[in-house]
Amino acid sequence: MENASKALIMGAEILLGVMIISIGVYLFSVLSKYSAETTAEIEGTQLQQFNAQFTRFYGTVSVNKDGKIVSETIKCTLQDIVGVANLAKMNNIRNELEEEDTYSDNTEYIQVDFQNVKNLEKKSQDELIEILKDDGNYGITVEKDEVNDNVAKTKYYKVTKLEYGQNTGKVNYIKFVYDPTLQ
Repeated sequence: MENASKALIMGAEILLGVMIISIGVYLFSVLSKYSAETTAEIEGTQLQQFNAQFTRFYGTVSVNKDGKIVSETIKCTLQDIVGVANLAKMNNIRNELEEEDTYSDNTEYIQVDFQNVKNLEKKSQDELIEILKDDGNYGITVEKDEVNDNVAKTKYYKVTKLEYGQNTGKVNYIKFVYDPTLQ
């Protein structure tokens, strides 16, 4: 009888041990799934934040004009364009992609084109200043006005092309052009 009670106690201990191990495995799988989902959500948010630095200049925005909601092309200035070029340059340096010349689906290289100038992100600060000077007084035009002799008006540009890397999901190409209809 004594051996039977010891065997029952040992069986109960083994059963309790198996139950504890099963609960541990279950908790591990639940927590690892939660961790994977949280990591994916964080990566998705980081990707959206990264892309938002470039996409904020692309597309249209709804504006209330005289009581009507209309869509307008998003405008950007030369200073915005230089900011995007510098952002792309810093990204390319951080990812050690300075030697690349063009964007592709396989890398995180970002290419910025402006008017007919390719690879604005590769230009030095002096070259950027010269490009901006060539485009007209740093993006300001001076026009005659009947009331005031001269009125300075900002020149606006728009994004005509924006592409994402198929493998990275990140913006890898953006092109800015002057649009006289935005003035």
